[in-house]
Amino acid sequence: MKPFTLKSMVACLALTASVALAATDKAGTTTVMTNKGLSAPAKVYYNATQIPSVTAETEVDAAFVLGYIQAGDRFYQMDYTRKIAQGRLAELVGEAALSNDIQFRTIGFERWARNSMKVLSPHTKAVLKAYSDGVNAWLDSNPLPPEYQGLEIDTADRWLPIHSVAIAKVIAFQLSNDLQEIDWTIAINTFQQVGQAAGFDGTALFMEDLYRAAPPDDRVSMPDFFADNGIIGEAGAKSLVEAANDYTLNLSDSQLGLLHNIKANWESTPLIKSMKNDGETDKGSNFWAVSSEHTENGFPLIANDPHLSLDYPSVFYPAHVATEDGLNIAGVQFPGAPITAQGCNKSLCWGSTVHPVDETDFYFESIKTNSFGLPTHTVYKGQEEPLVWMFQSYFVNQIGDEVMNNKERANIGYTNGGLTFLVPRRNYGPILSLDTENAQAVSMQFTGFGATKEVESFLEMSRAANIEEFKQAVTKFDFGSQNFAVADTDGNVAYYTGAEVPLREDLQTMMQPDGVPPMFIRDGSGERMNEWMPLGEPDMNQATPYGVIPFDEMPHQINPERGYIANANNDPVGVSLDNNVLNQVRPGGGLYYISQGGYSAFRQGRLDRIMEAGIAEGKKFNLQDMKEIQANNQMMDAELIMPHIMNAVQRASAADAWPGIQQFLADPRVVQAAGYFQNWDFSTPTGLAEGYDPFDNAFALNPPSQDEVNASIAASIYAVWRSNGIRNTIDATLAGYDDAIGMTVLTENRPGNSYSINAFKHLLDAFPENQGYGASGINFFTNPQAPTREDARDYIILASLKQSLDQMAGDDYAAAFNNSMDLTDYRWGKLHRITFSHSLGAQLSVPNGMFGLATVDGLPGVARAGGYQVLDASTHGVRGNSSNGFMFSSGPARRFVGEVTPMGIMAEQVIPGGQSGNITTGANYVNQLFSWLVNDYLPLITDLNTIQAMATEEVEFTP
Repeated sequence: MKPFTLKSMVACLALTASVALAATDKAGTTTVMTNKGLSAPAKVYYNATQIPSVTAETEVDAAFVLGYIQAGDRFYQMDYTRKIAQGRLAELVGEAALSNDIQFRTIGFERWARNSMKVLSPHTKAVLKAYSDGVNAWLDSNPLPPEYQGLEIDTADRWLPIHSVAIAKVIAFQLSNDLQEIDWTIAINTFQQVGQAAGFDGTALFMEDLYRAAPPDDRVSMPDFFADNGIIGEAGAKSLVEAANDYTLNLSDSQLGLLHNIKANWESTPLIKSMKNDGETDKGSNFWAVSSEHTENGFPLIANDPHLSLDYPSVFYPAHVATEDGLNIAGVQFPGAPITAQGCNKSLCWGSTVHPVDETDFYFESIKTNSFGLPTHTVYKGQEEPLVWMFQSYFVNQIGDEVMNNKERANIGYTNGGLTFLVPRRNYGPILSLDTENAQAVSMQFTGFGATKEVESFLEMSRAANIEEFKQAVTKFDFGSQNFAVADTDGNVAYYTGAEVPLREDLQTMMQPDGVPPMFIRDGSGERMNEWMPLGEPDMNQATPYGVIPFDEMPHQINPERGYIANANNDPVGVSLDNNVLNQVRPGGGLYYISQGGYSAFRQGRLDRIMEAGIAEGKKFNLQDMKEIQANNQMMDAELIMPHIMNAVQRASAADAWPGIQQFLADPRVVQAAGYFQNWDFSTPTGLAEGYDPFDNAFALNPPSQDEVNASIAASIYAVWRSNGIRNTIDATLAGYDDAIGMTVLTENRPGNSYSINAFKHLLDAFPENQGYGASGINFFTNPQAPTREDARDYIILASLKQSLDQMAGDDYAAAFNNSMDLTDYRWGKLHRITFSHSLGAQLSVPNGMFGLATVDGLPGVARAGGYQVLDASTHGVRGNSSNGFMFSSGPARRFVGEVTPMGIMAEQVIPGGQSGNITTGANYVNQLFSWLVNDYLPLITDLNTIQAMATEEVEFTP
């Protein structure tokens, strides 16, 4: 019989979707289950949104129950994620995932997990084992979710403790890796080579003009951190350009080939490509906490919203756990692991943001090969050092042959992934690319390859009774580079950084790079001081077997005088503000190098201004204020760049203005657009009756006010203008040089979203001093007819505006604006939309014609307020040039606000999806999504009496 496909399944479900939205299964009933994995009876209370509260005798028993119920709600997601980590995804979804498996096996997530399993405490191991037993108990007594039917699978591997650890490592890795160093090395080498031929400074083009370390706004989390911790600027320190120019790369053809091979492999592997922290997406988070003296009720407030891919099902699983042995924790978990990633217990609440510290280095290696052409050794200071070989076998699910569980082995050559070659000197990191003919390779060294304890760290955070105990737990968060905010019932607020940043030989001893800086590929031969420092006295709970920056030197803060802590993936202490991340000196000597720079800035810029203004006027903040800040969608980049546009309009309107810029004001649409800009508060509402805006009624959407319509028009025009402004300066300039040499090498290495807008803003801000020329000597504002440099700049600004209006009336935007020349039709919600995508395609994605979500006719996704790097994260590409060019796919995977009082925690949270990942559950597939779309929240409760009173269903587990 032909397998029951996803398509046929969804078609059947469409008939019952409306009924499913109005009901929950087994409301008010009690189900008794007998399991062998418990030491005492346990119970789960479900509320109306099916968020579970697990009560058990011990944390180990609770882990068993969590495994059982998570599997019931999210097993396909759990299985999918563990197979990513294992490099076995092709066994699930077929041949398309084979390239993913090769890359993930090479990097080695499950390999790292084995290292961690060896050092975890007996209690942590017991929790992981019990969780695995719970997952397997569910597998023993339930059919697989419907996704497996279309994949022709009816059996699943047993769950093991290592799977949970590996999942945690995948999630941590995507927030902390430096994979962009490969692209950067290719880019700067290209710029240097072309610059030598074309007469510009290629190093400065990279460092100063296009890939700036400095943020576009100067707000930091801890303005006094350097002074308070004895970190000083190095007198006469070299700039990054000087440091890089000391050793121009001049890469050989072999070395370039190695890098391009890695880049091609990663570009063809969507999961690896999505993990690169290259500024293309706004993955990160916001948090802030307000001290008691600035709050309405006299207790600290805390808010957090982590920004991750908004895939389906949601990345987080809300749950509460209370045990007789003292655990009482509510928050969100990662499906597949019995840990609370962010949450509240009886004593404190915490949240986190990404801090992109530099935990990774890549090296060019010399290798020795055997008679079969396989590498056997690397060469360091002339000495051969043996490699470790790991043989790999890959299997592929044969979907479509109508044979269940049919997997066939893929023939992968030894040097193409069939063998993984590990370099002991590199923390047992892998070789990523080989050129056996020229005896060269590229290796990767990463702190996460060691025996790290991030799972144990989360378990201990959940039990922390105050900020000091929480700090001790964070010292075990060895990689994943997170900033943690915590507020406790004693009235404290604190900020800690969880990461181990390696000390590099040259930076620690010479206080300058020996060769290229560590944000590019380094020399692995031993001829330069590019190694990580040997381990001396290890820091508290240190996992990395090399010297690292001590925990107490990493960014941290307790009860700051200014009354709040805040971070939004910005530079926390100011290491990058002068565009040089290599000129601060540690108290004991050596450079204080923690990051490559390029931090996000606009979200922190908005958050910092809101908090400073509120405190200055004596405002007392409450939970509703926290929600309103979290919902803020004013574009900071627009506020900072808008004066350049309005000044150009004003200069063009002068009677003696150059006709070249006066001509643009002859188009009444340009004048009308300037009018919208003049009155704009930089907010980004949808401007649509079908659009989801903050604090709407999600089931009866409000028509927009005139102010919202006007703001949405301004947002649309500005976003398209921004795109054309970047294209007409950075992109056009690079393309001009490419045309001159008959190649596209500069364009191929142009910066992504965040670096492009940062560079564009810098060129505008620095114009009075640099007249539109970059530090490279390149003119980015070219117009031979312009009588002055200012006229050349204004021409591009106004020409980009006229071009944008013409495009919006043209065919590229016809799906959104129907070729209209009427600016009132240019509503932002017609461009700014989102689809919550499932890994198996549109039928399981949202919206999909089910569940009653409002959509705009003819346009995919749902219209949602927001914009580029706004606080209510919803960043789109900065080069959009079509109706679908401003859609977004990352944002708050959880919104949380809390008031921390000795009488109890008052908190709320919401996720962008449903508790269940199984579409056959109907409403539970989307039961929080509607609230998320309009910035509404659900209660986060730790009080067991309240939970029991609210319960609509109880499920008993007995040993």
